[in-house]
Order: sequence, then structure tokens, then C-alpha cells
Amino acid sequence: MSRFATCLGCALSTVISASSLGQGTAPSEQGPPSSPTPGQVWVQDIPGTACSLTMRPVALPDGGEMWVMEREVTWNLFDVFIFRLDEKSKKSTPESDAVTRPTKPYIAVDRGFGHNGYPALSMSLKNALQFAEWVSTKTGRTFRIPTVDQWKLICAQASIPSDQIDDYAWCSDNSGEKTHPVGKKKADALGLHDLYGNVGEWCLTGGTPEKPEGVLMGGGYESPAVELNCESNQPYDIMWNDSDPQFPKSIWWFADAAYVGIRLVCFEDDGQMTSKEKDENHDEE
Repeated sequence: MSRFATCLGCALSTVISASSLGQGTAPSEQGPPSSPTPGQVWVQDIPGTACSLTMRPVALPDGGEMWVMEREVTWNLFDVFIFRLDEKSKKSTPESDAVTRPTKPYIAVDRGFGHNGYPALSMSLKNALQFAEWVSTKTGRTFRIPTVDQWKLICAQASIPSDQIDDYAWCSDNSGEKTHPVGKKKADALGLHDLYGNVGEWCLTGGTPEKPEGVLMGGGYESPAVELNCESNQPYDIMWNDSDPQFPKSIWWFADAAYVGIRLVCFEDDGQMTSKEKDENHDEE
């Protein structure tokens, strides 16, 4: 734990310096609320931040669609959520301010791997769900943590070749035991990056609203390439927070699970969205 035990002040100075950088593409002028056309790639700006989310369509068995983030959630947006940077810059709303946010981490939760453009990590499921609620409140569109079945549906359509994992995923074979900036590996058949490897992605398995349950899907930077497939999962383990010295241990952060991350989805019947067609030639940061 010694190399992780960086003071919060040091971590905060790092995140504030990165806070003006976007999750993906730079935000555009907000258009009127509308629904995307079938098969449309769209970009959701996050009001009050310099961040946006690129959403890609996934066909559902019933003929409908859901949309999934092109890349895993990065610190660029998660820092705004954690440190209430939108409130401090007076760019929040009473509704988003009312969303319960996690306590500030007492360690540098990026583990020194990297911050700008790197996947956010080590958040509990409760933390991830609150983040999804916050993004929903900010945008007026319902964003969710996917269920395991939804993630598997995404994975099946992503069609990542089992004999080419190294081209698509940061895993134990090539990661150097750390995460890497999102979007650097090859895009899959859906146009998604890092569905396998880098960080595992929280997915819901059931439980109750008061006590939801979930697992990580897709494996992380410590996973062997041969173990990465659409069934790859890692259930919650109490040892993920074994070295947390707090009592009681944090309900928001894991001291021993640097491979935990998130990717959000949304659905066409979840209300209105602010959307625009994405320039397919735009190179995201």
C-alpha cells in the first residue's frame, strides 16, 4: 500500500488539472431533445463539464436498440463527479447537486497508472450506480449500469476474435501490470474499445434497489488473454478492500482492486436525449 498512500491534497491537485479535459469528444452546442434514428451513433454532452460520451447502437432481440459507451468511463468525467467540480465552477443544477456522491478517496485511486484519458477505477458498485444517476440527472437521459445479459449481448455483437485478443485488449500478456489510456487498442465490430481487458466493467446480477448485486465482466489488465471471452466474469470479493485501514471500511472505494471500472448504457425508451450525429472521422482524445 505504500506507493498508493498519496495524500488527498496531491491527488486533488492532479484531478483539478485534468478536470477541464473531456471524457471523449469535445462538447458541441446542445440541440433540441430528440431520439436518435436506428443505428445512429450519437454524442451526449454532459452539461456543466467539458466532457461528452460517444454512444454506439446495439441491436436487441426484440428489434429495439440500446446504446453503449464507445469507451470505458475515464477520470476526466469521474473526477467532476467525485470532487463536485461542477458545483465549484457554479455549473451544476439543484437536481445534480442532490445526487449522493462518494466520499473523496484517501489514496490516489489511479494507482499512479495515469489520469488524463485513463479509465476510472476502484469504485464500488454503489459508487458506479450513483455515477450513473448523476449522469442521468445532468443529461435528462437515463444512463444505466448494464445487466450481465445486456453486456453479453454487447459482447456477442462486438465479435472480438479469440485468436487476436492482443490487438483488442490490455491484458496480462501486454499491459505491463497497469491500465492504459482508453481507445488505444483496435475497435471491435461495434466500434467499441477495451470491451475486454484494461478494467473489468461492473454489471448487475440482481439484488434489490437497496442492496444491488453485481460482477465484473470482460476481465482487466491482470487477466490472461486465454481467459477473455463473453463469459469472463469476476464476482465481488471482500478481499478487494482487505487493506483499507478505515473502520468501517469504505462503501465507495476498493483499496485492493485496481481492475474495477465501468461503462454505461441507455435505451431508446428511457426518455428524451440530447443527441447529434457523430463525425465518424473525429478522433477522440
